[in-house]
Amino acid sequence: MLDWLLKLEHMESFWLLPIKVIIFGMFTLGLTACVEVAGQSVSETSLGSRPNIILIFVDDLGYGDPGCYGGTLVPTPNMDSLAREGVQFTDGYVTAPLCAPSRSGLLSGAYQQRFGMQWNPDLGEGRYAVPDGHKLMPQALAEAGYTTGIVGKWNMPHKAADFFDEVSDEMHFVGNYFPEADGRYAGVDGVTPLPYAEWQHDWGPDLPSDEYLTDRLSRHAVDFVRRHRDKPFFLYLAYNAPHSPFQAKHEHNKQFKEINPEPLRLYAGMVAAIDEGMGQILKALRDEGLDERTLIAFVSDNGPDWADARYANWSEEWPNGILMGSAGPLAGNKAMFLEGGLRVPFILRWPGKIQAGQVYREPVMSFDLYPTFCAAAGTTVPPHTTCDGVDLLPYLDGSRLGSPHEILFWKADGMGAVRKGDWKLIVNPTEPLRQLFNLKEDIGETRDMAKEKPELLASLLAAYTKWTDTLPPPARQKVGIFLSAEEDIANRKKEVELKKRGQP
Repeated sequence: MLDWLLKLEHMESFWLLPIKVIIFGMFTLGLTACVEVAGQSVSETSLGSRPNIILIFVDDLGYGDPGCYGGTLVPTPNMDSLAREGVQFTDGYVTAPLCAPSRSGLLSGAYQQRFGMQWNPDLGEGRYAVPDGHKLMPQALAEAGYTTGIVGKWNMPHKAADFFDEVSDEMHFVGNYFPEADGRYAGVDGVTPLPYAEWQHDWGPDLPSDEYLTDRLSRHAVDFVRRHRDKPFFLYLAYNAPHSPFQAKHEHNKQFKEINPEPLRLYAGMVAAIDEGMGQILKALRDEGLDERTLIAFVSDNGPDWADARYANWSEEWPNGILMGSAGPLAGNKAMFLEGGLRVPFILRWPGKIQAGQVYREPVMSFDLYPTFCAAAGTTVPPHTTCDGVDLLPYLDGSRLGSPHEILFWKADGMGAVRKGDWKLIVNPTEPLRQLFNLKEDIGETRDMAKEKPELLASLLAAYTKWTDTLPPPARQKVGIFLSAEEDIANRKKEVELKKRGQP
């Protein structure tokens, strides 16, 4: 299994008036002089070497999908190049196994449960909200002098324009990959999403002049990079692919004609389009001389989806149940608290700053990117912002040893998990109520050691309970919505049993 895992300055000058030179205390490695910019302290050394930052956040890509994580379904040369030229995390997690709460944890830098966000229904008008004094990731970087932009899936309270300088192709839960007759995309930039019953899983677009949505996002990302080449920028590129509806380009149907059944071929095409778009962005960085002055993060929002005939317009010729993508050696998938739902592809690349070819094995969380980006930008997490994340840079350059986190938590209603060291406790609302796994020895979570290690179980459960006792109830309860995470997962139990028996 270890072998499988092993496959596993931007020089900018700008005028700040007035400039007040102050002496800052001990920073990461020593004393540095600072200047005050819009109330934020930014080290003088960072003013000439601050990187551009690109965060690529994909939707429902499995841990085992990229080639660098052992994937074989579809070539991913550009994802793989990031790992080869940067650091690949074997134990990179997201804060939730589902779209909206995962994005909340990423962009807030905190456990999203602090704000009443536990599951998708907690997002909506009058439901959960991040406190006004708590700055999101793009706000912190804007205060440090960055031009900020989002391309793609937002899935957060309020409009993206409230937090970014530029917004393109804004989406919430879903977006159609093929344009309507008027050239607009359902679910994108304020256009009403297609009703679930009208989702189509197919190849397209039909007209040569029509643009596939993933290609559109990539084109707009490249445009943002080229337009802002002369000043530090933060680009949040949030592909909605390979999230359903499963729609891919005709050219990929031909390219991957050997992949069957057809739903997996569609999925392969969607992943290939992402990787191709990433290649265009990397080329733009090289063309503009920005390649070595850009920090790139690549992460998925949760594990791969399980698709079946519950999906609207699911062909009768397709298997009634298929994992769209791969969780590699991990158990579970999207919406589950097994590793396959929570552990994701997680890569950082910053030429000259992060040693190339690293494989980092300590557990990290998506909310660590917030303080890591701030540190790279020469600033700090803003005041009144509760940050549960940790700056990863000292751990990657060897100046700090040990694990960034002593313990990590997850929760949604009566379900959740806690990881401490190699041990992970899963909390379930039904039998088995508690499951205990040693992830070092059993990455596939096949051997429940709850009965063999009762004292360890009790200790982890006590830590989990102490944490959950500090959290507010789910925000949806405020507006009379009681759809629970347990209900959402209940219909997957049959699927899990079918998979265990090897049935489609």
